[in-house]
Amino acid sequence: MYEEFYGLKESPFSPTPDPHYLFMGDNQREALARMVYGIRERKGFILITGEVGTGKTLLIRYLLGNLDRSQNGVIRTALVFNPKLTASNFLQYILRDLGVTVRYRSMGIIFNN
Repeated sequence: MYEEFYGLKESPFSPTPDPHYLFMGDNQREALARMVYGIRERKGFILITGEVGTGKTLLIRYLLGNLDRSQNGVIRTALVFNPKLTASNFLQYILRDLGVTVRYRSMGIIFNN
């Protein structure tokens, strides 16, 4: 509908952000530099927080699409979209995304690589 009326080549409204349209302002450059540093220096978990609509998901999608996976070997990522997970479900989600086999015990989660 919008494409035809305004002469657009593609829909301006997508349910997922398209990294092709990322505007790199000072804040975005700084956040990207910190994420790249964390990955290169193997700092472990990297957490990006911010208000709704500030571009967190877009920036992360840009980063994931531009990682040089051959530079430091294998880079494993887990992307958690649901902020309302329990702590246990959060860990299970991350482990599954990272390809870690999980088996349950009454004392907690045991994982094998």
